[in-house]
Amino acid sequence: MISFLKLHQIGPAPELEADFGERLNLITGDNGLGKTFLLDACWHALTQTWADGREFHPAADTPKNDPPVMKWGSRGKVGGDTEGTAEFSFESQKWSETKKGRRTMPGIVLYARIDGGFSLWDPARNYWLDRDEKGERTPPFQFNKAEVWNGLPLGAVRTEDIICNGMLRDVENWRLKNNGAFGMLQNVLKRISADDNEALSIGEGERVGLGTTDIPTLIMPYGKIPVTLAASGMKRVLALAYLLVWAWQEHRIASEKRRKEPTRRMVLLFDEVEAHLHPKWQRIFLPALHEAIRSLLSSEELDSVQIIATTHSPLVMGSVEELWNDDTDRLFDFDLEGKKVEFECIPFAKLGAAEHWLESDSFDLPSSYPVMAQKAIDAANGFMANHPEPQTAPWKDAQEIDADLRKTLGGDDEFWPLWKPYLDRVKKPS
Repeated sequence: MISFLKLHQIGPAPELEADFGERLNLITGDNGLGKTFLLDACWHALTQTWADGREFHPAADTPKNDPPVMKWGSRGKVGGDTEGTAEFSFESQKWSETKKGRRTMPGIVLYARIDGGFSLWDPARNYWLDRDEKGERTPPFQFNKAEVWNGLPLGAVRTEDIICNGMLRDVENWRLKNNGAFGMLQNVLKRISADDNEALSIGEGERVGLGTTDIPTLIMPYGKIPVTLAASGMKRVLALAYLLVWAWQEHRIASEKRRKEPTRRMVLLFDEVEAHLHPKWQRIFLPALHEAIRSLLSSEELDSVQIIATTHSPLVMGSVEELWNDDTDRLFDFDLEGKKVEFECIPFAKLGAAEHWLESDSFDLPSSYPVMAQKAIDAANGFMANHPEPQTAPWKDAQEIDADLRKTLGGDDEFWPLWKPYLDRVKKPS
């Protein structure tokens, strides 16, 4: 797991420091302030590689005598705690790295990117000492969206060149073999389903059109559909569930060949948890996902699961209230103060309804009303404040405000009991 991260002169914020919780970390903030950048930095700290090749480069006005620096701490079963530093060289245009002590083995690191792709670092295959026949460090797996479904690398000519068969082939093969992987996948899908009445489950494969391959099906309340025709939200959930099971299975196989014990740790970096998900799924998904990861094996649970996730959803925030523990979890927020990006760890409070989360420091909205409705309410409040005696208030102005309120508010809105008694006392000119 990653324990801390410090960034200097790199990214939207000139200085950034984060002390991560060992279990759950949520990151909020407006678009473009650095949430995805922070996940990329966490990936680099854990793997010393770049997610999907997105290497960091400093801004054009960064002074040469004050180069960008990244510092981090990681913790793992092998190597204990390790601190690392990387400094950018303007001359070589590269990052040079130093470390204190033996590098840790942080466990399996899976990064669910917002583009639908995934980055995967497996300590049994991609450890820093592992090299290929050319002496190059064995790179982590980088899946684009299509490769998750069709295999990595996509379209390889030789079977031995296919690193991953992809979900469309693997899932049906797992089902036919009735092996542990298929049962694990079904278990993960069941745990992260929105509710018991619509639990996700994989059914028997079937042909689509005149194709020559059986496509796994998704069992829906109204019948089976090929997974290729599933909704976008379900596709993202299916892809994540598949990659979790595939990564764990392949790690166990590689560990067995090396005659080593499998890791008991996993770090999940998750960009925008709520992407494509219906609100009822957003309300349960993150806690259910955490439990699903811990229960990948029915008889053996992982010792440590760390999740670092970004979100724009008040429903996602509310979903973790029951799970939250200040000893193991952290909430971070990006804000734009003037022209400067600020980043800080903020207190977590149980706010209940989603509308309360919208008005919290995580989202900074003045209210949960639509903009025009809020303007109408503000106008009404201002009118009542300026005219504390309704009998002397201008009747025409009151009627115009009332018309705006009727256009924007529902008939049972909680503002009406404040406004209507006041309006009834405003006298119409004779």
